[in-house]
Amino acid sequence: MDPESGGPVEALRGLATAQVNASLSVGVLATWKRDADLRFADELKAIGVDVRLVGPCYGPLCWRPGLARSVRETVSGFDVVHIHALWEDVQHQAARAASTLGKPYLIRPCGMLDPWSLSQGGWKKSLYLWWRLRRHLNRAAALHFTTDIERDLTKPLGLTSWAIVEPNGIRLDEFRELPERGGFRGKYGISHEIPVCLFLSRLHPKKGLDLLFPAFAALGQPGHLVIAGPVTDDYRATLEAEVSRLHLGDRVHFVGMLRGREKLAAFVDADLFVLPSRQENFGNAVVEALAAGVPVVISDQVNIWPEVRDAGVGGVVALEVDALAGELRRWLVDPDLRTQAAHRGKELVRERYDWEAIAQRWAKHYASLLSRPSR
Repeated sequence: MDPESGGPVEALRGLATAQVNASLSVGVLATWKRDADLRFADELKAIGVDVRLVGPCYGPLCWRPGLARSVRETVSGFDVVHIHALWEDVQHQAARAASTLGKPYLIRPCGMLDPWSLSQGGWKKSLYLWWRLRRHLNRAAALHFTTDIERDLTKPLGLTSWAIVEPNGIRLDEFRELPERGGFRGKYGISHEIPVCLFLSRLHPKKGLDLLFPAFAALGQPGHLVIAGPVTDDYRATLEAEVSRLHLGDRVHFVGMLRGREKLAAFVDADLFVLPSRQENFGNAVVEALAAGVPVVISDQVNIWPEVRDAGVGGVVALEVDALAGELRRWLVDPDLRTQAAHRGKELVRERYDWEAIAQRWAKHYASLLSRPSR
C-alpha cells in the first residue's frame, strides 16, 4: 500500500474507494516492507474498508511467517477475491486460499505478463510462471486487464481463463476545483511565458527518460521540463549526469513525488504531459493529465495510446528521439491545438474513466462470477 510503489497501488486505492461508494463490502489485505508509507491504508480504513496489513515482509517474494494463515482467514470472510499483481507470496497465498475455500478469484496482472515485462528478470520469471503462477492464472474465474492491448499481449501464453477488460479510473470530484494557475511555476522560478512539459511517474529506466532528455535538448526553443516522481538515489544521480551532459541543468527540475493539491498544481501549470515509456499497461497519470486539461504526448508502448490518438487529445510516437522531439515541438508551438485537445480530453475522461461508473460495472462482474460454475 506504499504510494511509491506506483500505479498498481494507486489503482487499488481508487477502485476500493469507488466500490465502497457503490455499496460493496470491501476488504484489503496487503503486505508491507520496513519504512513503508502506509497513508493509503489509513485513508481506506477511514471510509470503512477492512484493511489488514501483514509485515514487515522480506526477500524478493515479500515472505512473512504466518502470511498463509492471515490470507486464509481474510479470504474466508469474503465472496470474491480480486488479486492485484503477480510476483509476491501474498498473491500466491490468495489464489491458493480462494481455491481451497471455493471462492472465485480474479487476477489483475498490472502489465506484468506483457512480453517486455516478462523479459525483465529472464529465467527467474519463467521458472516462477512454470512453478506456480500459470496454474493460478488458468484456475482464475477471470483475468482483469485494463486495456485491450494488455489482454492481447498475453495471448502467446495460451492462458485459458475468461478475460475482463476494465480500465483504471480517477475520482472526477478531485478535478472539479483545480488550483489557480501560476503557483507551481512560481515555486520553481519558471516564467509564465515559457512552455512547460511535465513528466510525472515513478522514475525507472523503463519510463523512457533516456529518450526524453535528448529529445527535449533537440527542441531548439525555450522550455522547461519538470520531472516528478519517486526515485532511488542511484538512478537520480544517473539522470542528473545526463542532464548535465546535455547542458539542460537550468531547464530541468526534479521535484520529487507530488501528492494531492501539489500534483494538481503541477498539471495546471503544464502545457504538455509527456510519458515516453517502454511499457505501460495503462498509464494512470495520462488520464489525470487529461482530466486537468493537459494534452499528452506518449509512446506507442503506453497501452491507452489508441484512445489518445482516436480522441485527438495528444500525440503518440515510436520510441525514437527524433520522433519524440518532433511531436513535442508540434504541440508546444501550437496553443490552439492544445486548447482543443484540452476540451476533448476532459470529455474523454468523463465518458470512460470515472471510478464511480467503473465500480458499478465491477459489482455486476462480481455477481456474474458468483453465478458461474467453479473452475
